[in-house]
Order: sequence, then C-alpha cells, then structure tokens
Amino acid sequence: MENDFSNEIKSIESGFLFLGIGTLLPWNAIISNLDFLIYYQKEYHPEITFPNMNFLLNLIIQFLLLITKKIIKYKTQIYISLIIFLINIILLPIITIYIKGNLGFKINCIIMLFNGIGNALISYSCFGLVSFFPIKCLISLSLGQGIAGILMNLLRYVILFFLGDNEKNLNLSTYIFFSVSAFILLITIFKFHSISKKKYFLNKLIEAGDEINSFSDNDSLDNPLKIPDKENENNENLSIIFVIFKIFGINLMIILCFIITFTLFPAVTIKPKLFNLSLGWKINTIIFIYNCFDTIGRKLLSYIKPNKFILYFCSLLRIGLLFTFPYICYCENHKLFNDNLISIFSICNVIILAISNGFINSLCFALAPEQVEGSMKGKAGSSVSLCLSLGIFLGTFGAIYIQKYTLL
Repeated sequence: MENDFSNEIKSIESGFLFLGIGTLLPWNAIISNLDFLIYYQKEYHPEITFPNMNFLLNLIIQFLLLITKKIIKYKTQIYISLIIFLINIILLPIITIYIKGNLGFKINCIIMLFNGIGNALISYSCFGLVSFFPIKCLISLSLGQGIAGILMNLLRYVILFFLGDNEKNLNLSTYIFFSVSAFILLITIFKFHSISKKKYFLNKLIEAGDEINSFSDNDSLDNPLKIPDKENENNENLSIIFVIFKIFGINLMIILCFIITFTLFPAVTIKPKLFNLSLGWKINTIIFIYNCFDTIGRKLLSYIKPNKFILYFCSLLRIGLLFTFPYICYCENHKLFNDNLISIFSICNVIILAISNGFINSLCFALAPEQVEGSMKGKAGSSVSLCLSLGIFLGTFGAIYIQKYTLL
C-alpha cells in the first residue's frame, strides 16, 4: 500500500521538484541573460531565433518518441538530458564571448538545437513517468519548473546588484551566472540518482514498463501493472491513436495556451518601458514577475479539483491577451498615457499571462492521465508534453508576426 511508502513518497516528491528545476533551468538561464546575448549577437535577434532553434528538434523528437515503441528507458532519457544541459550551460557563454560574428551565432544555434534534444527527452520522460505517481508528484514537478525561473531571476538580481548593469562587468557576471546554474544542474543529477534507487520509485518504473519486476509480491505495491505482453505490443500503435483521441480537447487547450504565451513572452512583454529601468534590470524584472506568478498558477492545482470546464473557460478567456499587449505598445508609441501608467498596465498583463499559463499547464497534465488506464497513462502525459512543445514552437513564429503590431 502507498501508506507503507509515505516517507519514500515525500522524498520522491522533492526529487520531482528538483527534476522540474532541471527541466527548465537551462531555458530560464538563457532568457534571463537575453541582454548578454543581444549585446553580442543583436543583429541575429537571439530573443526570437534561439527559441525557434531550441524548440525545433524538441518538437520533432517528442513526436517520434510518442509514436514509436520506447527503446530508451525513462530514467536513461532523464540522465542524457541533464548531461546535455550541463554541457550547453558551460559552452554557451564561452562561445558567445570568444567566437564572434556569424560563426559564433551558428555554433550557438547548434547548442540550442542540442538543448532542444535535451528538452524533448526530459519532458517526454518526466511527464510520462510522473503520470504513474500520485498527483502530488506532478504538482512538485510543475512547481519545480516555475521555481527554476525564479532561481535564475534571483541569481541575476544578485549579480546585477553587486556587479551592475554595464558592459565592463558583463562577461564576469555571465560567467558567474552560468557557473552557478551548472552547479544547480549537478545537484539535480545527484538528487535524481538518489530517488531512483528507492523501492517505491522502482515499483513505479515497473508500472511504466521501465524495469523488470524483480520484487517479491510482498515488496510490490498492491496491484502492480504487468509489463505489456507481445499481443499488447502489437496493438500499441492503435492504443496511441486512442489516447490522442481521448485527450484531444486537453491537447488542443495546451497548444492554444502556449501559442498565446510564447507569441507574447518574452519578445513582446519586454518591449514597453518599465519605470525607466535599464535593459538588464527591465528584462530580468519582467521575467521574474512572470516566473513568480506562473509558479503560483501551478500551485493552484493543489486547491482546485481538476475540471475540464475550468480548463476550457480559462484557455479561451486568455485569447484577449493577444490584443492587450500590442495595445500597450501602441499607447507607449503614441504617448497616450504616461510611462508609469503604461508600466503598471504592462505588469498587470504579465501577471495574468503568467498565472493562467501555470494553472492551465498543470491542469492539462493532471487531467490527461485520468482519461486513460494502465500503461497508456505514460503516453497520455507525454502526449500533452508534445503538444506543449508544439504550442511553444508555433508561438515563437507568432512572436515574429506580432512584432510589427508593436511598432504601430
């Protein structure tokens, strides 16, 4: 019974929290240092180009993982992803500073492509695996993703405070930032290694088809799921189609959610002035506000029972943000309101964008596994993860399109 593993489950919850941090830490490290990337590679528009590079392979690989038989264990995929992230975090500032021009930009694009591979593997495996665990583990994973952004923002604030927002200390501050980020990733790797040895975790790996059951009946949970037999394996493709059909509405909502989010964030949300802050302080403050309220949105799932009506209502309501953000830029360009009022209006819109994003994200991942049974729960969670990446990918192109409306 799960009560017999209560202490292990608490430890595993904290492990999923760290995994959530590791999942989004590299991306948050990059967008928290947009001023650094813009300084060295402004002509290549890294605030738009790098998200496209990051999510291109992410989307393709997650799709292939979903429609094919699993040949790499969830656990192995997580280790591979975290190692890719660690290497990329170390290489990115070095390449940006020492290899300038077109060559440096191309190498950074390759780094972003590899980052996309890491994102694909860890998103597919984490959300597939957590579908077999209690919902508290899903909330911990989702919270960790929000905390990753907050950690990066706080670290950036500390560096800005002590070293300032100037070109003189730009390289030093970037080295410090990415070194600390790499250290956090190392902690995540060790934490995951620790929880992966626990008996409850191994039982869930058996349910997910990741491990062969080597436990006695007394050691296993009450009703461990059998590893699929040959007949079930032959029907797996049909089962995947069934899963996608069953959670089509949920997948559609998460696609819409992230199209809206990444059409606006960060490319459009950093456009308006923010109380006359310098570029570095402005970018970090906008992203910090976003990450804080995105994390609050993820935590709301602890207090609200997952419900499809709430999902559809919130998803459709936030379409209005596609019009309010360009309007803020229009008001600033034409001096319709004073700068402080525009800053306040901009912050309010970022808060709404963030809290709704976090809540819808967690709600989709909570609802999807409930629609199916058995081993297909993992595919349901991974399907939502794929659609999330599709929404992000489409949203980055939406950002390119909506840019012209911020200049009217």
